[in-house]
Amino acid sequence: MTTFDEDEKGIPTPECLFPEAPTAETARSDGPALDRRLRTACDLLPEESVVWDIGTDHAYIPIYLLRCGKCTAAVASDINRGPLEAAKRNAELYGVSERITFLLTNGLGETDPAAYGVTDLCICGMGGELIAEILRASPYLPQAGLRLVLQPMSHGYDLRCALRKDGYTIREERLCKANGKIYAVIAAEYTGAQEEYTEAELLLGRQDRTDPLWQPYVIGFRHALEKKRQGRIAGRLDTAYEDALALELDAYLAESKKIIEKRGKRV
Repeated sequence: MTTFDEDEKGIPTPECLFPEAPTAETARSDGPALDRRLRTACDLLPEESVVWDIGTDHAYIPIYLLRCGKCTAAVASDINRGPLEAAKRNAELYGVSERITFLLTNGLGETDPAAYGVTDLCICGMGGELIAEILRASPYLPQAGLRLVLQPMSHGYDLRCALRKDGYTIREERLCKANGKIYAVIAAEYTGAQEEYTEAELLLGRQDRTDPLWQPYVIGFRHALEKKRQGRIAGRLDTAYEDALALELDAYLAESKKIIEKRGKRV
């Protein structure tokens, strides 16, 4: 059996999303301007949370959360010293450095999130496979009561499979569009259960099918699947997996068309 995942080409880098670091003159009073991916991740975090932002880069997420009052304290970590130093400067610029603990570490390293009172882990802007590796590498995870907000740039299928296998329940997913691409943001929590998912649900997530982004999101995956299917046909390889998945996606698209038509009649 083969499995399907999205193409990684054309993924924007953090530098593309934030081309210029803020200065004392350009810094917004309410915190850094976030692109829709990061804003959606912040929206999924609960009030009064203590967030650990893994791979923090410029620390835009914890700074934003602290400035808007949604987060009481934060941990910001990065594997590279340069971005972490930039994160410290940004935190000082926005006046929140005393409420952020900065860690130079790969993932969580050997640190227990509970040591800092962390209630939520946030990992954004990485591939789904890498996010899964980071979670599995920690000796302190999974941890009951610790929420995850994850934004994979690619390989969402692999991330959902890993979460399911490791006993995490996906509580909510939201779609967002940034830099011309549609992304899913996942909120999950450890329950020890392994919920049943169809292949299409593992690929796309259990999204709000009334979301205007749902149809183009499915269409993108359907086109990529057909390209892979045609390649296997050309190579005289079995396409049973692709054929079955295509039927699921086509059913989603037919349902989406009906929702759009019904919405148009109400306008």
